[in-house]
Amino acid sequence: MPSQPSPKQRWAPAFVLLLLGFVWGSSFILMKWGLFAADGSPLFPPVELAALRIAIAGFTLLPISLRHWKSLNKAQWLWVSLIGTVGSFIPAILFATAQTALPSAMAGMLNALSPIWTLLIGMAAFGIAVQRNQLGGIAIGFAGTLWLIKAQQSASMLSSEPSPSIFIPSLLLVIATVCYGISVNITREKLRGLKSPVIAACSLGLVALPASFVFITGDIPHLIASHPDGLRGLAAVSVLAAFGTAGALVLFNQLIAWTSAVTAASVTYIIPLFAALWGWWDGEQLNAQHLAAGGCILIGVWLTNRKAKG
Repeated sequence: MPSQPSPKQRWAPAFVLLLLGFVWGSSFILMKWGLFAADGSPLFPPVELAALRIAIAGFTLLPISLRHWKSLNKAQWLWVSLIGTVGSFIPAILFATAQTALPSAMAGMLNALSPIWTLLIGMAAFGIAVQRNQLGGIAIGFAGTLWLIKAQQSASMLSSEPSPSIFIPSLLLVIATVCYGISVNITREKLRGLKSPVIAACSLGLVALPASFVFITGDIPHLIASHPDGLRGLAAVSVLAAFGTAGALVLFNQLIAWTSAVTAASVTYIIPLFAALWGWWDGEQLNAQHLAAGGCILIGVWLTNRKAKG
């Protein structure tokens, strides 16, 4: 059973859900500022940006991981390492790579698929029962995804600037949400006895070292020192890592402990709103089809999370 907040803190899950929506909704624009210079030219390579993000996040939580690493048994270390790799490092690479071709607002909308994959993986791997309305929600959510991709492709074709196909970048984001679904279910089903800061710190700590090697041996150190926007990019990635990865993962794992895997993953209802607002503020163009398709995805997610009465 989920651990419950104290009577004086019954508001805490709702507050954490809103806070996570803002933090993760802002992560897409921060990623964009790390990927592109002020003039729109490429800045940090996406894989190296993802590695820098994970490394900073892991070292941010290093005091916690060093304090608790001996308390984990072999089975827990296996699951924690899987969460670090599948739940953090791989999605960071996929999102950074995809956002070289996709608007940050669209990335936030596609991220809303996470609860659907959470349910599907929970059903397939952990025996979670699926109701008829949830199957309908899954279908609507994926239909909205196809609609959103088509809307963005049409918008790109109408643009005066040539743009590459967005199918592969969109597929990368879908795969990232599959990774999130796997990670959420593992956290909920296999690591019930561990506190959320320990899970976050140890999972990120395990992948921080290989991530550090990736960016140290790449172009980012030189770009930080020589590019006019290098420090701006570093600042964006640092905020993204410390708050959008390390801090938010602690809060998210606590939310899972308080509620359920699918309920916690419903933070993605709120993420697209903040992602779209940041994208609009940064000059990204969203038309009615984008918004309608994003709404379709959220309706699918709502039906997926909704339990039948009786």
